[in-house]
Amino acid sequence: MPGRMNNSTQRAQHFGITLKRMIREFKSEYVLLIIVILLSIGSSVLTILSPVVLNNFLTGAQNIAEPGEPITNETLFYINESSLFSVNWTCFFTNFGTLIALYFASAFLMWLAEFLTVFVSNRYAFNMRNNIKNKLDRLPLSYFDKVPYGDTLSIGTNEVDNISRNLQSIVVQTCNGVTLFLGTFIAMLATQWQLALVALCSLPFTIVIVILVSKFSQKQFVAYRYELAELNGKVEENYAGYQVIKLFNKQKDIETDFNITNTKLAVADRFSQFLSGLIFPTTNFINNLAYVGIAVVGGLINAPSTMIVFFIFLNTFNRPFQQIGQIINIIQSVVASGEKIYSLLDEKEFSEDPIDALSNEDNIKGAFEFKDVYFSYTPEKPLIQNFNLKVNAGDSVAIVGPTGAGKTTMVNLIMRFYEINSGEILLDNIDTRKYKRSTLRRSIGMVLQDTWLFRGTIKENLLYGDENATMDDVISACKEAHIDHFIETLPGKYDFVLNEDGTNISQGQRQLLTIARAIISKPKIMILDEATSSVDTRTEQLIQDALDHIMQNRTSFIIAHRLSTIKNAKLIIVMQNGHIVETGNHKELLAKNGFYASLYNSQFIGVNPMAKDDNSSES
Repeated sequence: MPGRMNNSTQRAQHFGITLKRMIREFKSEYVLLIIVILLSIGSSVLTILSPVVLNNFLTGAQNIAEPGEPITNETLFYINESSLFSVNWTCFFTNFGTLIALYFASAFLMWLAEFLTVFVSNRYAFNMRNNIKNKLDRLPLSYFDKVPYGDTLSIGTNEVDNISRNLQSIVVQTCNGVTLFLGTFIAMLATQWQLALVALCSLPFTIVIVILVSKFSQKQFVAYRYELAELNGKVEENYAGYQVIKLFNKQKDIETDFNITNTKLAVADRFSQFLSGLIFPTTNFINNLAYVGIAVVGGLINAPSTMIVFFIFLNTFNRPFQQIGQIINIIQSVVASGEKIYSLLDEKEFSEDPIDALSNEDNIKGAFEFKDVYFSYTPEKPLIQNFNLKVNAGDSVAIVGPTGAGKTTMVNLIMRFYEINSGEILLDNIDTRKYKRSTLRRSIGMVLQDTWLFRGTIKENLLYGDENATMDDVISACKEAHIDHFIETLPGKYDFVLNEDGTNISQGQRQLLTIARAIISKPKIMILDEATSSVDTRTEQLIQDALDHIMQNRTSFIIAHRLSTIKNAKLIIVMQNGHIVETGNHKELLAKNGFYASLYNSQFIGVNPMAKDDNSSES
C-alpha cells in the first residue's frame, strides 16, 4: 500500500517531537517516575559495588599472613603457629555476607522499581483510553466516514497496550543501563585507570552503530504499526460481512486480500526486527574485542587479580550496550504507537457549543425552516445547494427521491451530525447552532433502517432512550409499538438478553424495539429513515401502525423508498441531486404527473422513472 508507506515514512521524521510529547503525558506521574529512577539507580549502584567487594576479597586472598604478622579483616588466609594454612573466617563471612546482601538489596530495589512502573503504565493506559473515548465523542461523523473502524479500534487497544506494556522496560532498563555504564566506568577508573581506558575505546564504535541502525529501522517500525491497523480493519470488515462473503463465494478473494495485507505486515516486522537486531551482535563483537584488549594490557602491567575483577566490571559495563538493541526496539515501537494515537487526538473536532447555547428542550415546538442551505462532503462536489423548506410544528414531511438525492443528508443536518457550509436551519425561528447539541438531539427521536441494539437485556436497550423511565413507561411504549406480546413470550420477558446487534430476534422485532425505544424518549420531533424497508408486509403494517401513532402531534420527517408508507404525509418533498424538484401531498403530486408520479408508478406499474428522466434530459 504505497500511500500508507509514504505516510508512515513522513511520520517517522517526527520521532523526536512525538517522543517529547509522550514524555509530557507523564507529567502527573513525575513523582512516581522519579522514585522509580532512584530505585533503579540504587539497584545499579549496589550491582557496581559487588565487584569492588569481590576485589577486596581477592586482594585479601593474595595477602597471606605469615606467623607472627597481625591478622586483619582484610586478611583472608594466614599461616598459624603450627605452620598450617588457615582461613580467617571473620574476613570470609564479612566479605561473603556483604556480597549476598548487595545482590539481594539490588534485586529487591529492581523489583520495587518494576512494580511501581507497572502501576504508572496501567494508569497511563487507563487515562489514554479515556482521552481517546472522549476524543471520539467530540469527532464529527466525517471522521468515521474516512477512517475504517478497524484503524480506530487498533488505536484504542493495540497502540495503547503496546505503550503500556513496554513502558516498564524503557524506564527501568534505561535508568539501570545509564547508571551501570557511568558507575562502572568510575569504579574501573578508581581500580585501574589504564584498563578503564581500554574498555572505553569500544564506546565510539557502539554509538555510531546504534545511531545508524535506529535511523533506518524507525521507518519500518512505523510502517509495521500502520499495517497492523490495516489488518485489524480488514478482519473487522470481513467478519461484519461474513454472510455476504459466503453468499457470493468470495472466501478465496478475501483470503487473497488478507494474505497480501498480512504479508505486508510480516515484511515490515521482519525488516524492523532485522535492522534493530543488528545492534546486539555488532556491539557484542566490539565488546569482545575490549575483553581481548584488557587481557593484553592487564598482562603487560602484571595485574592478574585486577584483570579478573575487570572482566566482571566489563560485563557490567557492556550490559547496557547488549540491552540497547532491545531498548531501541521498544522505544521505536512505542513512538510509532504514539504517532498513531496522536494522529487521532489531533483530528479536528466539531465546534464547541456557544456558552449561552439554549439548553431547555421543553420549549421546543418543532417548526423547521431551511434557508439557502448549502452543504458538501467534499469541497469539489456540492450535495445540497440553495435548499429552502418550511415545516410547521406537528406536520409530517415525507422526503423521497432516488439514491444519492440528499435525503439522509438532510436529516443528518437537522441533527447536526454535520455542519452546513452556509445558510441557516431554524428550529422555532432559532438557528439550530444556537442550541446545545445535546438539547437538540434529546428533542429528536430516530428510527433507522439499520437497527442498533447492544448486548444486554431488552429492558436495558429500551431504557437507552430515557434511563429515568419507569417500568410502566417501558411496558406502555412496547404496547404502542406492538412488541409487548412478543416480549411476553420470551424467557425472562423484559430481562431476556439480546445478542450483539440483537441477532437472536428477527429484523422486524428489532425494528419494533427501536420504535419502542424512541417512544420512551418522548421526542418533540421524529425522524424515520427507511424504517420499514427490511421487513415483511405483515410486520411492515405493525411498524406503520406504531409509527402513525407516535407521529401524531409531532413534527416528523419520513424517508422512504416504499411510497405506500408515506401516502398520508401532510407534505411530500421530492429531491433530486440535492434540490427540491416537487412538493405537495400524495394526490397533488400524482396529479402533476411529474417525477413523483414516475417514482410511484415504477413501484406499482413497473415504469422506470430514471429512464424517463434520462430520456427527457437527453432530448
